[in-house]
Amino acid sequence: MNYAFQVKKLTTLITFYTTNSSFHVKQLLENPTSEFKQSAYKLFHEIFKHNVPVDSQQTSPVDAIFDSVTASLDLINQSEVALVETTQKWWNEWYFVLTMEHSLSHEKEDAPYSFLSKKMHHPMKRHEMSHYAHLFTILPMPISNVCAKTGDIIRVNQRFIDVFGYTVDDLPNLEQWWVNAYPDPHYRESVKKTWQSALEIGNETGQDIPAHDYHVTCKNGNTITMEVSGINLGDEYIAVFNDATKRLEDQNILRDMAFLDSLTQIANRRRFDEKLSKEFEKAVECGDDLAIILIDIDHFKLFNDRYGHVEGDLCLYNVAQAIACTVSRTEDFVARYGGEEFVVLLPQTDKQGALFIAEHIQKAIEELHIPHEDSFTGYLTLSMGIHAINKEDSCDQKEFIKAADSALYYSKRQGRNCLALS
Repeated sequence: MNYAFQVKKLTTLITFYTTNSSFHVKQLLENPTSEFKQSAYKLFHEIFKHNVPVDSQQTSPVDAIFDSVTASLDLINQSEVALVETTQKWWNEWYFVLTMEHSLSHEKEDAPYSFLSKKMHHPMKRHEMSHYAHLFTILPMPISNVCAKTGDIIRVNQRFIDVFGYTVDDLPNLEQWWVNAYPDPHYRESVKKTWQSALEIGNETGQDIPAHDYHVTCKNGNTITMEVSGINLGDEYIAVFNDATKRLEDQNILRDMAFLDSLTQIANRRRFDEKLSKEFEKAVECGDDLAIILIDIDHFKLFNDRYGHVEGDLCLYNVAQAIACTVSRTEDFVARYGGEEFVVLLPQTDKQGALFIAEHIQKAIEELHIPHEDSFTGYLTLSMGIHAINKEDSCDQKEFIKAADSALYYSKRQGRNCLALS
């Protein structure tokens, strides 16, 4: 077939995008859904939708077309060179997909099973493999076909290239994939062990390779989290990559919902209990200081009775946010302990340090100037109990909390709006 007319259209397309200053070539090539890539695909489809060879081994006309395109352009401009080279890679990949789909749709006896091991040429297996090969061409997720014996990467699909940026030339085998995709040597070894274990499970059970999350480094240096599973094909397997970002985001949202107090938007009692367990164990093991402040809003029931529950809820929110803003270290922790009570956990902090924080919390609440006519000050106030342990102490978690609680009740007996150290 004479492709002269199509060569002219392709040359015009490349020239337009390299001479138009409103387009940035690098962005056009890196964006898998760019206007340029869509235009290039439409032109490809126009040429080949009715001209796919019956013999999949027939030489692809793509390279000949691009030889003509190169001859018609000076290619002095580096942008033109980049567009031509990248578009040629796209077209070769798209052409492979077309020939693959064409062969599978005709169910020929000599269909292209060359990428399969000899064990897979049984008639039943051939039917099964045609299904996998078809999935390889149409699934909208990155896929790679790997030889289990040699570690050679036989092929990757276009989505793999779009997402990770690597081609088969970049990744001739698994060893190169490990180095490129997991540049940190410690994490790389961890990934290898996890993947090997998954392969063994798949081989032992005769089922698919189970999925795990992996942090994959792309060719451009970005890291994305992918859920990687696989399909066993005897001496080969297909690795399937599924973007885990949305799932992990949803899990984080659910986790936040489980551990967040919906009214005050700080951590809830359940999250505090979990945090206390970890920090207390760490303090005992390392011999570090650990302090706690239990906080109670003075006469809150009277506040609710006078101003109503809507104002009461707003009061709880404002107090919680003021405490959270005052406790600024990343390792410190603020939670709603229950009702009108709050708790602050301060790792590596002694009693004096905790007292300093408590005084700042007291000042922050004073600055809110929340009216409370049933309080002797006329404004909302707090009572606080403080306790701290160091390497000399031998109490358990319950005793730790109980000591702070006793200090809190002592501050209330002293007239409220005060601090007490246990």
